[in-house]
Amino acid sequence: MMAFVSAVAHHFSTLWAPSDLWLLALSLVLGLALGRVARRMPSWTVLVLLLVVLLLLGSAVALTAQDAPLARALQGTAVLLLGLWLIRQMGLTIFRGLLPRLHVHPPRILEELLILFAYVGWGLLRLSQAGLDLGGLVAGTAVLTAVVAFAMQDTLGNILSGVALQLDHSLHIGDWLELADFEGEVIAGEVVQVQWRHTAVRTIAGEMLLIPNSQLMKGHVKLVGGPSVPVRQRMIMFHAEASVLASEVITEVERVLREAESAAVARDPAPRCQIADLTDGRITYAVRYGLTDPRAPAGTDSWVRQHVQAVFVRRGWALAAPVRTLNGTARASDSTEAGRAPDELGARVQCLRDVDLFQPLTDGERLDLARRLKTMPFVPGGLVVRQGEQGDCLYIVLKGRAAVWLETQGQQRLLAEVGPGHVIGEMSLMTGDPRRASLRALGPMVCYALFKADFQSILESRPELAEMFAQLLARRNLELEALRNEAPAAAPAERAEGAAILARIRHFFGIA
Repeated sequence: MMAFVSAVAHHFSTLWAPSDLWLLALSLVLGLALGRVARRMPSWTVLVLLLVVLLLLGSAVALTAQDAPLARALQGTAVLLLGLWLIRQMGLTIFRGLLPRLHVHPPRILEELLILFAYVGWGLLRLSQAGLDLGGLVAGTAVLTAVVAFAMQDTLGNILSGVALQLDHSLHIGDWLELADFEGEVIAGEVVQVQWRHTAVRTIAGEMLLIPNSQLMKGHVKLVGGPSVPVRQRMIMFHAEASVLASEVITEVERVLREAESAAVARDPAPRCQIADLTDGRITYAVRYGLTDPRAPAGTDSWVRQHVQAVFVRRGWALAAPVRTLNGTARASDSTEAGRAPDELGARVQCLRDVDLFQPLTDGERLDLARRLKTMPFVPGGLVVRQGEQGDCLYIVLKGRAAVWLETQGQQRLLAEVGPGHVIGEMSLMTGDPRRASLRALGPMVCYALFKADFQSILESRPELAEMFAQLLARRNLELEALRNEAPAAAPAERAEGAAILARIRHFFGIA
């Protein structure tokens, strides 16, 4: 038994050429390095190298048993397997490691074709070394090759079409297509793979379509998004009464859409609003914007329509086709009407009672202000106030949340998030000072807005309120500064701040 093991070990050592150990080491190093681009490459490399060693060990056992044909077959299989695996590793190293570092991104199908040709070349080389006459083999299989090529003409057409699609860069992974399905319905989907025979497209509904490459080459395909079409123009329509000045509608809609934030709407080109038609006493508007996310065209159209509708509500304008009631034509709800339901008016009065600024007012004065509050809806991403803009109103958050941003030296910093009950812009309402921060809606948000004109009559009838308001604002300002500086505010500083604010309130409202 010991003699047999010794003979196997002797034959096993003779099967190794000096270069074989270097090739094994090279394969192991490449397998470990390729783990970053091919997650399972290290484990597969270990398995392949282990199989090569086992084949050579089997060849040594066959030589010991004096079975030379089996030994040659096992040794040849080991060499063939090691060569094929090294070709695969070298291909991945070049196409997924080296070329991307050089900012070269060839199509995946080119990588697969070149590796396949290398496989065939290595296989033919091994057959030639084994003594096979390749010339006779090619001549003998010419007729068979022609028959197979004729039978596989559709498959070959798909393969060549797939190569052409990627080599001429007419299609990229991540592109979005619009094409007709078997029932003639137009569907949209993202290109996720370009294989030998087909292109895989994942639809918006999550389905996977396998489209023959030749069909893509022969048919009409519309590219609507992705690397080939980064921005796609979309258009939505809306109607407004002719009594609303068109120039104001266009200016306000464009301003709101440009200031709003959405990852699916392009900044360049900026959204545009235009008059599309004037008929039957109404104006038809068209809003054109650039869509950057082809996955959500309908959702982004809805987002734009929400902003348009919110603009009309905030401005008190009426969209066309007003709601009909039994008493005739009723306009969309005007948030400034005095005739409100008692429960809603009571909620507004309570909302004002909870605000420190309005504590000095009487119940009658708060009731009067409650009737003047305007409901201001905002859409997710919509800009409520912009830092540095002149202000003459305050907002009371009724529903939803918003982010407060401070811009300093060109950098934006998130200060806080505000929710229901928070008040924004007291200083702007009382003094007309520019906004000290920006406020952007994080989701659907509704605010009450109170403007200077709504507050004017109260201060004119009770000028002594100005001093009380000034002290409240001064105290709040100094509390905020103390929080920032982590130091308590002094009483003289509060009095000085109050005097300065009082002077600005009197100037802003024209109070002696």
